[in-house]
Amino acid sequence: MAAAFGKRSVQTTTARVAPPRAAAPPPAITPPARVDLPTIRFPLVTITILVTLTLVFMWEVHAAPMLHRGLSPSVGALVGYGAIDRALVLSGGLWRILTAPLLHGSLDHLIGNGIVLAVIGFMLEPLIGPRWFAAMYAMGAIGGSLCSILLNDADIPSVGASGAIMGVLAGAFFCGASAKAGPKGRKMQTWALRLILPSLIPLAANSHVDYAAHLGGVLAGLTSGVLLQMAWPRGADRPELGNAAATVGGVIFAGGLFALVLIPHAAVTAAVAASTPSTLMPEEEMPQISTIDSDHARALLARYPHDPRAHLLRGFAFLKSDHDLADAEEQFREALATKDLLAAGLDPDFEKTVTVLLALTIAYEHRPDEARALGTPLCGFAAERLPDITDNLREKGICE
Repeated sequence: MAAAFGKRSVQTTTARVAPPRAAAPPPAITPPARVDLPTIRFPLVTITILVTLTLVFMWEVHAAPMLHRGLSPSVGALVGYGAIDRALVLSGGLWRILTAPLLHGSLDHLIGNGIVLAVIGFMLEPLIGPRWFAAMYAMGAIGGSLCSILLNDADIPSVGASGAIMGVLAGAFFCGASAKAGPKGRKMQTWALRLILPSLIPLAANSHVDYAAHLGGVLAGLTSGVLLQMAWPRGADRPELGNAAATVGGVIFAGGLFALVLIPHAAVTAAVAASTPSTLMPEEEMPQISTIDSDHARALLARYPHDPRAHLLRGFAFLKSDHDLADAEEQFREALATKDLLAAGLDPDFEKTVTVLLALTIAYEHRPDEARALGTPLCGFAAERLPDITDNLREKGICE
């Protein structure tokens, strides 16, 4: 048994046995695929611009010496704050190219521009990014100001963000044609076209709309759209050169705000008065207010649009001949506003005369409390210097 055991033992040890198979390595742990969280594309620049324009308009209303209906600062006040005026721009007021797009002539003006900017900004800014959007808006503002200077009459002041907004609309139309815009591109183009065309068709119309600024904004917007497409590599999520674009937009926008804040209004008033002495009406051409008719008043205002006396005469003609109370009030308020801006050679009683006529106009417009607040302190002056209207003042309860 021992031999048998030994033999078995030898056989067991000498037999060829396959080596045990190595254990398979544990399966490699594959890291989960990277999950990109959706990018939040909030139109921050659009909102910032809307808030800034609103705050600037609130400042205009607060600082304006007189307001028309609809919270409208006078033309004289807007020129003082930084409106585009060719003579003033060329005589050292280049900063007006930056400030005019920040100003608005009325609350309706601001609301209309704000709605258009919100509509197109909420579509375009998420597509091209805030930095390029800021640059496109700023370039539109500059283009609008330059075209306004070149194409408008020299004595027509201009304010408003419409040039900048036209630039954004033109850029949106250009970018909407790109494949990068995706299925929303056609919608963006449609909105842009609907808003651009009515703003460009009546280029020769005689109205308060600055179509020259619209044209300049569109040209600048198309230019910025071309530059943007050149800086947008195929397959990239956003165009390159974003920092450069942000610098352009930031410098232009901040420059306008700094000019509004830093340039003293007294210095602006002096500059305006010094630059326009030849536009004031010579004394020999000044008619008696009681004899003025509508045609004569209109002609004088066309020749001397910066002279507060021309506004007084036009307002009196509206009140006396045309029975147009709203336009009479507007002209009287304009006369009071421009008297501080262009006060050369005015009669010392000019302000009192205009205020009495404004009070009477407001009384006819069924605003008795406001009329009495303006006119009652001047009843003695009216009885002495304006006897022709004292009966009207008594009839309306302004004077006793």
